[in-house]
Amino acid sequence: MKERVIYADILRVAATFLVIAIHIISRDFDLYAIDSYQWQTLNIFDSFARMSVPLFFMMSGIFFLDPKKTFSIRKFYKKNVFRLVTAFIFWSALYAVIFTWNEYRTFDSEVWGVMFEAFKEGHFHLWFLFRMIEIYVMIPFLRKIAEDKKMIFYLIAFCFYIGFILPTYHEFPVSSTVTFAERGINLDITFGYVGYFFAGYFLAHYDLSKWVKRAIYLLGAAGLISTIVMTSLESLRQGKHYDVPYEYLTPNVFLMSIAAFLLAKEKLKPKHVSAKFKRILLDLSAYSFGIYLVHVLIIFLLWEAGATTLFSTPFLSVPILTLLVFCISYICIKGIAQLPFIKRFIL
Repeated sequence: MKERVIYADILRVAATFLVIAIHIISRDFDLYAIDSYQWQTLNIFDSFARMSVPLFFMMSGIFFLDPKKTFSIRKFYKKNVFRLVTAFIFWSALYAVIFTWNEYRTFDSEVWGVMFEAFKEGHFHLWFLFRMIEIYVMIPFLRKIAEDKKMIFYLIAFCFYIGFILPTYHEFPVSSTVTFAERGINLDITFGYVGYFFAGYFLAHYDLSKWVKRAIYLLGAAGLISTIVMTSLESLRQGKHYDVPYEYLTPNVFLMSIAAFLLAKEKLKPKHVSAKFKRILLDLSAYSFGIYLVHVLIIFLLWEAGATTLFSTPFLSVPILTLLVFCISYICIKGIAQLPFIKRFIL
């Protein structure tokens, strides 16, 4: 049996938890005044959670870019790429039907057209599948680049300039979560996430000196603080939520993401994990993809039932609601996964 990369499993579960937090928080910003401590609390939580999606891409880079592992293009497309495609088809159709019905409460010819457009674009969180598919089809030649350490440095620098510096300079004329159906292929966005792929692979497979690690941690802390401060100050100035610093392809989010990844790699060792915790962790990690796919529906149903962060101070309500959504999503997905076909192709 292959030895698990424990810190990757922990990061996968943590990133799933943080994505849920983002989607809970984003619905509730308008419930509070920008100059209130509640709004600022949401801003702090949301800023911290922005490392979630980059961590997903970085973890994929650990395993898919390793040139030492055997790789078959045919098997890769048949298993990995095909799974993403079928998952998108199923979940996009499900969300299109549910949310179109919720809005129109009927199915006439016009509504069917609206539903089809919603299916093509995918529900907002399904953008992640578009980006993953784009990068997956590039993996056969990206693995060749991963064989050369100098080429890895070059590619990360190239991606950082094309995918992070330029879009941030222009304040993201194209959102980092735009889908293929909306704008087609956007190389700046694509290469930005390729940068995360290679950053994860490099940090996982190469050792760094102490001063480099310390520099990364300091830059990561600066990235987090700047995300919080820039969002707060500009939102107060404009009188509305300014969320450009939240974009996943910004230097500030990149820095705090690689710092979090490195910290997990350095501190979360297998010897520090009990057998019981490991069993629970591996189970949660195995269902994290399904939890990501279904959690937006769970948030919607809870929101319809009146469950918002208003029931308590956000310091408590955000973690409580996030944990609740995570647990409900896990139960739903684990139940659905008992069907072999479903587990293989859409989870």
